This record gives sequence, structure tokens and C-alpha cells, in this order.
Amino acid sequence: MLALMRVLLIALAACGGDIIPPPGDSAEPTPTGLAISALDPTEGPEAGGTLVRVTGQAFTTSAAITVGGTSCASTTFLSSTEMLCVTPPGAEGEAELQVDDPSGSVAATFTYLPTVVDTAPEDTGDPPAVIDNCVLLEPTSLAMEAYDYTEDLSASVTVYGRTDGEGEGPGLDAQVGHGDAGTDPDTWFWETVYYTSSDGDADVYTDSFYMEDVGTSEFTFRFRVDYGEWTICTTSSGSYGSIEVSPAEVEIDVDYCHVQWPCSTTASAGVESEPIYAWIYQYEVTQGEGQGEGVSMYVGVGNAGTDPDTDASWAWYPMDYNVDTDGLSQGDMANDEYMGSFTTPSSPGAYDYAVRASADYELSFSLCDLGGDACNYGGSADGYDDPGICTVE
Repeated sequence: MLALMRVLLIALAACGGDIIPPPGDSAEPTPTGLAISALDPTEGPEAGGTLVRVTGQAFTTSAAITVGGTSCASTTFLSSTEMLCVTPPGAEGEAELQVDDPSGSVAATFTYLPTVVDTAPEDTGDPPAVIDNCVLLEPTSLAMEAYDYTEDLSASVTVYGRTDGEGEGPGLDAQVGHGDAGTDPDTWFWETVYYTSSDGDADVYTDSFYMEDVGTSEFTFRFRVDYGEWTICTTSSGSYGSIEVSPAEVEIDVDYCHVQWPCSTTASAGVESEPIYAWIYQYEVTQGEGQGEGVSMYVGVGNAGTDPDTDASWAWYPMDYNVDTDGLSQGDMANDEYMGSFTTPSSPGAYDYAVRASADYELSFSLCDLGGDACNYGGSADGYDDPGICTVE
């Protein structure tokens, strides 16, 4: 029932009209405004540099994030429900992580942890332990999309008298790091990893990390014992691991769209049709003046009664942004109107025409059939079942 209500509300936003709740439905409405639902992680060092995933709703590409009043070192928009923030330096204790958007501001609590200072153990007179060997284990070559975690990566370390036998060798610290290919590992981003298992005389450490930057990167592990110098691991052939990161494909469903006019058309074979007009509503994207970012529409024609998503008879033609149109209230400019035409089929007969729309830079499309006040159907809110009819004479 709630899902149906959401569809009805979206249709009303696109077409205009009063919202009338269904009788007998006492469930609380689902909030639709700007909100934060979770932070991951919720804490990090006061030096900053923590990658925080902010989840919620109604985020836009105009949103900005601050922590304790200071802008994030970097902010990344993933979708209307996810953003990323690399925290700036801050003072120990709780700080307000705030998302500011043209529609308002919301906040959650992020905690800065105190800096832990290394304290070397007292000199016992024994000779210092040294790392005899560390090896970057398979996999050493990865291909992945941005904004995701790598698969588990591992390295083994051998310290005579420390790592032989079961259990973690005492006095060991381990980190995994990554950076641009060909750069000095001392400039890479490093994070702590923990003991996983023992393998003969060696200890094995395993972890993954989050990748955001597109391109070729290198990675490896490093170890130290008793707070000594770091030893950087390589593969058995003496190289670092490599990661090829490609752009992420984040698909966003279209909220609502419909063919506005005409409801049917007649033309000769093989000519350009009369202009076809279509409307699209995408929350916080099409609202306001100008074309919504990432939005595109195409008008298509194909054999009557066929599925435009799968039938090869359909041909698609790009549409141009035309004007903004009002939704629920006068002057809100909630919808974008597009205009385009198609080339009529070469044989006389009756054909279907429809529009398809994308709100994610054409990663995915939604079908839009007849709707609005003129054509008196439901558009995309009730599925694809009312195409326009093109009569070719």
C-alpha cells in the first residue's frame, strides 16, 4: 500500500492536483525530505583523513558536507541516498557532521578520537628483532569499479623467534597502503591491518580498503617490529600490487514521466512526425529553472503491441529540452518538458510510439507512455500499457 501511495504522489507531483490519501490507511507516510540515516564509520582520528559513507535521502549534487564546521577534505556525490566525506582535522570529542543542501540542512554525530603516540618498549639488552621477510600474496592484480572495497588482500611476514608457531608474533605492527602508480610509498594512504593466521614460520595479515579514484594505483603492505623502521613488502618478483579502477555505474530510477502530447498522430510513410512532447519529474533534479542534470529523453516508434525494451522494430530518436512545467503548485517548475520527433515507418499501418527517459546519464532507462491531463492515462506510474498510436498512410 505504501509503495502504491508513493507512485500516486509522484504522479500528482508531475501532473498537478491535490493529494488525497486513500481511506482507511492509517500508516505513517514515508519521509521524503533531506535526511541522514547513518554514518560509516562514526569515528576516526583527530588528524582527519577518515573516509565516511553518509547514507540518507534527498541528497543532490549541490550538497556540501562539513564536520565541526569545517568542509570535508573531499566530498563525493554517489546518489540521492549516498555521499562520501574525507574528514578534515578536528578536536578530540564529538563533532557535528552536517549536510547542507538547497532544500535544507541535516546533521549527525561524528567522534574524533585522540591521537595515539607510539611508545617504544624499554631496552631489555636483547638484540633488536628484525623483519627477515615480508611478501605480498595473491591477488596482486585487481580490476574494479570506483566507490567500492577491494577484495581481501594478504601479506606474510617472518620475524625470527616471533612469528614461528601458532598465534600472532609479539611487537608487530602492520599496515596496508595504496597510491598512484609510480609514486613513493611514503606518500601513500596507509591504514592499520590485523593478524589473520599463521603459516609455518610466518604470520599472515589480510584486509581490504576502499577505492574512490579512477585510474591505475599500486598497493602493498608494510610491517615493523618493536616500533622500528617500516619494511615494505613486494611480490615474489619484487613489485607492488596493481589496481585498475574504472568509473562506477550508479543507476537511478526515474521517478515519473509521460508522453504529454499528442495522444495519437497520423502521417505519411518515411517522413518526420509532428513534434512529440514528454514530461519528466525527478526529485531535486528537474525542480526549478533549467534542464535537470543527468536527464535525457528519447522518442521511439515500433510495431504495435511489442515491448520497446526488447523488440528490434523500435527505433529511438533524441529529444531536446524544451521548457519547465509546473507540478503541484503554480510556479514550482517541478517537471522538465522535452520535445522531439521520429521518422515514421516505411510501410502503411498502425504503430506504437512512446518515450524513454534516463536520470543517470543514460546508464538506465524507464519507459514513458501516455499521461497527463491531455492524454488521460497514468504515464510511468502504472507501468507501460498505453502507448501512443501512429497511423502511417
